[in-house]
Amino acid sequence: MKNVKKENSLTIQQQGVVKFAKLQLGITEKFLKREAIDWLKTAQDFLKKGSYPEAIDACNKAIEIRPNDAAAYRYCGIGRMLMGDFADALEDFADAILLAPKEVENYIERACLYYDLQEYEKAVADFTKVLKIAPDHEKAYYSRGYARYDLEDFAGAIADFDQAIDLNPTHADAWYNRGFAKFDIEDYRGASADFTETLKLRPNDVNAYANRGEARHHLGHLQGAIADFTMVLQFKPEAANSWYNRGVAHSDLMKYEEAIEDLKMALSLNHPGAKSAIEEINSLVGVNC
Repeated sequence: MKNVKKENSLTIQQQGVVKFAKLQLGITEKFLKREAIDWLKTAQDFLKKGSYPEAIDACNKAIEIRPNDAAAYRYCGIGRMLMGDFADALEDFADAILLAPKEVENYIERACLYYDLQEYEKAVADFTKVLKIAPDHEKAYYSRGYARYDLEDFAGAIADFDQAIDLNPTHADAWYNRGFAKFDIEDYRGASADFTETLKLRPNDVNAYANRGEARHHLGHLQGAIADFTMVLQFKPEAANSWYNRGVAHSDLMKYEEAIEDLKMALSLNHPGAKSAIEEINSLVGVNC
């Protein structure tokens, strides 16, 4: 029989205890991780149902188990944001970013909150961070363009909408908002073209018809403008502005009878400029009011 020295035997026993402890720790960590994931799933379900306090409680339970889980802080921030607890939501998003500085969703959520708080420059900064991590992130380009528009950085907004459209040519909102930005810099031809692309993707978009009508009017394409305002009125007969704009376009074509009819409809819908427009036409054609 082989002799085993006492000190060697003790070492072997100690190694066995260590291995067993590590095994037990690994099993425990797996169970805890599973439990934390389950709490996060519960939080997501509560968020979908609009049960925001319950979602926050579930996130806190996940954080107690795994304090370094960025997703738990992000979901908690979303719950607080939807409850209107903006200051705490910003703290949660900051914690999420600290724990996972390359997770784009953390920046996206905080940027959207900054936008809602009308802190547009901070929103732009966060969307820019997303694009440094993920240069082809369509939503970040589109959303940054939206925020830049509100900062009246129309050139920057157009450049971002360009990128969003390049990444996804079927993004109707990007076409529409780029058209809106072009309208504001008096690029009426470009605006009209973008509203046309919007309508190819969304044929019943009343706002696209209305805005293209105004762009066409500025370009002197009066028949096209009238056609667009007519489309708006088919969808929304109560659209006072389109009655007014169509009336003005008819007047520019010297179709005064049609113009007066449209402007009277606009007046009946309380359009503020309708009365003076009617008076102006009546003075042109020599009709006493």
